[in-house]
Amino acid sequence: MSVPGVTNQTNQGTNAASGAPFSPADRLGKQEFLMLLTAQLRNQDPLRPMEDTAFIAQLAQLNTLEQMQQMNETLSILAEMSLLAQTASLIGRHVTALDPSSGGVIKGVVSDVTIQDGTPILNVGGTAVALAHVVSIGLDPSATARGGAA
Repeated sequence: MSVPGVTNQTNQGTNAASGAPFSPADRLGKQEFLMLLTAQLRNQDPLRPMEDTAFIAQLAQLNTLEQMQQMNETLSILAEMSLLAQTASLIGRHVTALDPSSGGVIKGVVSDVTIQDGTPILNVGGTAVALAHVVSIGLDPSATARGGAA
């Protein structure tokens, strides 16, 4: 029996109208949910109105959706701040990194750290280096030599 490989892709589905894959912008948000609920209430059968329990359940779903969106935003901010704090601990350290454009090696002391588009960027001797390209981290060799000579 053949088993296909596992990939890191998720099935986003396709838009029935255009056949194109869904994008995050195609998903229903709070505003669309409220519009659907309002249309449902406006167009319900007056002889068979929506039951109270169904209405309360839909409002609870809206509340849950809103809270999950707020939690997602808060976790994103927390993750970015945590990444910045961890990366900032490299300031003053000697790093060795691979330069993806030239294939060479960049060595130097980290002077500052920034986050650009969610990616930590180290300033190593005036050169911007992505954290992902760092291959080793150590103490500044010149500081070690000065400390040992004194």
